[in-house]
Amino acid sequence: LVFAQLFTCPLRTSRREFAMATSGSASGGVEFAPEQRGGGGGSGGGGEGKEGGGGHSPAVRTDCTNAHFRGFVRQDEFWPEDSDQYKAGCGIENRKRPPPNEIPGDAFDRQRVICGFDQGLIERQVCLVLGTGGIGQDVALTLGRLGVGKIILVDRDVYDANNLTRQCLGSKADVGQRKVDVAARALREQHGLRSEVVAVHCDVVEEWPRIVELAREATVVFNGIDVGVMWDYCVNSLCKELGIPLVAGQSFGWKFMVEMYTGQTNQTCAFCSDSTNSSFAATQNDMTRKGGVLERLQSFLASRGPANAELGSELLAAFLSGDQQFRIAGGSLREEVVRCALARIGLPSLRHESLAADCLSFLKGYQQEATQRLLPGRISGLPDIAFVPRPAHADTRYIGSWICPCLGCAVMMVSNWAAWLTAPLMEDACAGEGQQPCRNLPQTITFNLDQGLTVEEQCGYEIGMPLARSDRTFVRDASHTNCAVCMAAAELEVEESLFFGCLPVFLAPVPGHVSALPASWALPAAGAPRAEGVARALARRQPLAHLGEEYANAVVPAMPALDWERQEAADVSATSAGAATCSLSGGLPADLAVLPMLKVPPSSAEAGLPSVLRGVASGVRSALVRADGRWWRLKGCGNRDEGFPVMAKGDKGELNVRGSCFQHTSDTELRMTELAENALRAAGLDCANRAVGSYRYASAPHWPLPKLERYCPVFETLGNARLGDHLLAGLLALLPHLAPEPTDGFAALRAAIAVGRGEGTDPAELWETHMVTSCGMLVADVAAELARAGAELCETAPPPAAQLVGTVPA
Repeated sequence: LVFAQLFTCPLRTSRREFAMATSGSASGGVEFAPEQRGGGGGSGGGGEGKEGGGGHSPAVRTDCTNAHFRGFVRQDEFWPEDSDQYKAGCGIENRKRPPPNEIPGDAFDRQRVICGFDQGLIERQVCLVLGTGGIGQDVALTLGRLGVGKIILVDRDVYDANNLTRQCLGSKADVGQRKVDVAARALREQHGLRSEVVAVHCDVVEEWPRIVELAREATVVFNGIDVGVMWDYCVNSLCKELGIPLVAGQSFGWKFMVEMYTGQTNQTCAFCSDSTNSSFAATQNDMTRKGGVLERLQSFLASRGPANAELGSELLAAFLSGDQQFRIAGGSLREEVVRCALARIGLPSLRHESLAADCLSFLKGYQQEATQRLLPGRISGLPDIAFVPRPAHADTRYIGSWICPCLGCAVMMVSNWAAWLTAPLMEDACAGEGQQPCRNLPQTITFNLDQGLTVEEQCGYEIGMPLARSDRTFVRDASHTNCAVCMAAAELEVEESLFFGCLPVFLAPVPGHVSALPASWALPAAGAPRAEGVARALARRQPLAHLGEEYANAVVPAMPALDWERQEAADVSATSAGAATCSLSGGLPADLAVLPMLKVPPSSAEAGLPSVLRGVASGVRSALVRADGRWWRLKGCGNRDEGFPVMAKGDKGELNVRGSCFQHTSDTELRMTELAENALRAAGLDCANRAVGSYRYASAPHWPLPKLERYCPVFETLGNARLGDHLLAGLLALLPHLAPEPTDGFAALRAAIAVGRGEGTDPAELWETHMVTSCGMLVADVAAELARAGAELCETAPPPAAQLVGTVPA
């Protein structure tokens, strides 16, 4: 960019003066010795533009993150001043501790050793790139080199000769071909190091449901399509509904502008400070000025026939379709939106005698009706968005475009997103939010290449003082209270909290293993295996003295059932270097499948890790977290945010580990959930939870009773059962009278429960409920507990179905 300015902008200094002024600036005026250049690690040097050694290059590897650096994020660590390394010299290697040894052929080594850079998090990202023009192609190229997991390219245009100067993924041989195909091929063959690339050739306005489905899969949206303000409104609203970040960019002439929005409900969006008024021309000036809407409408009516023709919905839809301001063509909702707009102003048609006033009222009504349909909660269900205005704009040739603003815009879009995702925390970035530190980037950056300055810098020079931080808008700024998009997103969040709760928790990755469900389960076979299983289960009634003196009064939950045995269980993660990995097909999302997740205090250092997830509490030991657009239950991921404390909870003071499950309890919950799901599916019902896998936490030396392994079963869930029990209690009581009983009388469900209890075996293998109570495990023997407390349980049968006729809504 500097080179382009130097040779094409009006010169303010001579090239010789410029060269003298910038010499040595890359290293801050310090001349580095050749052996000091480049990154650290075990390679012994070799900076950018120069490979060290000159020997045989190892095979390129793009799998090192999972194989060797699962969960690794380098932190800034310094040598103590009294250490031999510190005293040995003044180089960077004498001040900072070195990164881990470099793996030969690791393509992402230089990214991985950046402090705070979470390469694993980058590799789990799914990036939706809307538009593969000058900006979109360069965004895709940058993402491919970055190593994201998946890049989805969307465009409807073909490659033209005038695209070659700024669309970097095509060549002269590609002219006439579809842009998405050209870009996808170049990424796969040259620039994509590990990313899956998907090309989608479609019209984003008329095929809106396809865009919605792609956005549901994505973790970020890069918008480079220039269809108009209302297209931006639609994308912004969709990202706000899905809670994913939106990065937008545009360039023209010597300038480019980048915007970023987090998609979080309480944080600013693209239309907190912007308006849709310009798209609908719903102002008095737009109506009555020369060549305005009124004049164009009258000309349209004159060309359509009788001067006194009724200006109803059909004629108005035809006008909006052909007018240069609106160009609302096609779609299944256009006439419906027009009729609803007329209904909003209380008119069946516009009146000729008050045409100007009626038309202005109609356009305001049309704006209200259209924008209401585009709000979060409704935007994702639309069959198309062809009813939005798409005003004609000046052709690119009137302004011009070239590679530098396109490339600069694309790089800034990706770098801002990456910095928000995984940059080092900024101590004062969130002042005023009450949460420090955090990652907080400027919401908008506009750069003038002909000046070599951002707009903010240029304003500072012109007015004689730089802009203060308080004068700028940042991505974590609070949303405006009058923003319709943010208010609709907040309403969605409130509705969702009724099913999932709202007490926030933070979940951070910790060492351990993530396991998928086994291929099958089995109870111990008859004979010796069954006897061993019974002995193992019965042994849990006793304290764990065999593990050591400190375990003499410790117990684990004992259940009156045999343990389910895993058959061909798949381990999908490991902390050891070089461990094999496999994917969780149809199971956990990527963010939950890398390492076990554990609740941590909001103020802890772990809560600031790039891979930390924010969820909601579900009771004391569980959490619900949203990932990939769905909710997941982690049942045993920490006692509040205290980890896994040990407490005296037994009837006789026995010690229990709190906040986790154990292998036998975890496996039992997973298996019983599978059986219940199968039985309910056979009855035509949905199960609220679907078993998907489990965590086994690696014991830390500072944990109490570290020899006890902690587990956490993981489920996909439709809601918080504790809230559902309260909210739906009345409905559950009426359910037998509302839904017909299946023909098998729920026999499949009863059979599943029987199998889980081990029925059909010798009753002597099971023990009475009071035996479980003696180990300190609470039981649901309600009648006995009430009798012990001197209370009574009053039960009443539900009213006969005949009494409900006429009172239950259809």
